[in-house]
Amino acid sequence: MKKILFTCLMAAAPSFFLAQSVYSDNFEALTIGNLGTDITGATPGQGGWYTTAATAAANSAASNFQIVANNATHGKVLSILGSAGTTGTKQVNQNSKLVSVWGSRTAGNDVLQYEFDVFSGAATASQNTGRIYLWDSVANKCLIGFAFNMTTKQHTLIAYSNPADVNGSTGEDGNWGYTFNQALNANTWYKIGFAWDSVSGEISYKIIDESTGQTVLDEVYQGKGMGATPDLANIQVLAVPNTTVTSNTVAANVLFDNIKLKATDMVDLLAVNDVTNSKLKVSMYPNPTSDFIKFDTTAKIDAVELYDLSGKSVDVQLKNNEVDVRKLQKGVYLVKVKMNDGSTSTNKIIKE
Repeated sequence: MKKILFTCLMAAAPSFFLAQSVYSDNFEALTIGNLGTDITGATPGQGGWYTTAATAAANSAASNFQIVANNATHGKVLSILGSAGTTGTKQVNQNSKLVSVWGSRTAGNDVLQYEFDVFSGAATASQNTGRIYLWDSVANKCLIGFAFNMTTKQHTLIAYSNPADVNGSTGEDGNWGYTFNQALNANTWYKIGFAWDSVSGEISYKIIDESTGQTVLDEVYQGKGMGATPDLANIQVLAVPNTTVTSNTVAANVLFDNIKLKATDMVDLLAVNDVTNSKLKVSMYPNPTSDFIKFDTTAKIDAVELYDLSGKSVDVQLKNNEVDVRKLQKGVYLVKVKMNDGSTSTNKIIKE
């Protein structure tokens, strides 16, 4: 992996009982069009999102932050148009909502998880980089973050850390970026998840390819941000990835969806109960049930998987949009429905 020093410009079992939502937005409640009217970050736009752009840079206007219609699976998504030059950062955030929510979290929920979807885009010469950051309260420490280069399709884990703890390199505690050599596929939606343990400083990083359901990466590293107070969670599109890139004349649209922040007592990034397309309409009934689970959907179902609460797979067969569960023990199960377009939907069901 390549290390980059950034200067601050500013799968276990699911935890059902203690996890609490900090913030979420799938953009479905917003209106297609400009996200906001102000690019100084002073006035909130749709959904309470603040938009900021360098007024002197290329493509700096409210119209560069859009709610757009994507596909049947994702519905409405956030699109940020990057700069067509070598300067200019676009940013959206929810201001300082994290401070009060984190301070009043349930006792023991010391892990903060950030999950979202990002579209890799077509092959392009644009050097724009999409980034999502989680900062501490004084914006000195990037507790954990993600960056994606639109040209190379390489992804970078960003964390307040010491390189010796992450990839064995020599360095000191600071905000470091670790770029993975494995490039992501073009024109693909990916689910990204990262977590920060406020007690141990441990950081987790996970990527799932939505088109295949396969886990691309699932790693845990030691960070140095223990004891920090998380404050600002922001989404950026940077003109160029670092100071070594001196030329850029093409702007790229970077798409984001299904933003979720939650506090939990354990890391369960993109767990089976979380990797659910909330915009995919699949009805399951009856619930509770003692004999069959029936599915009502206009799309074609490719397969159905059942898991008990320990994460163990339970053998079932789909026939005529039904699953026979008469032989299963009583209890709560997770039902994962796979559609022919590669999307999934996961829900709980009770077997009586």
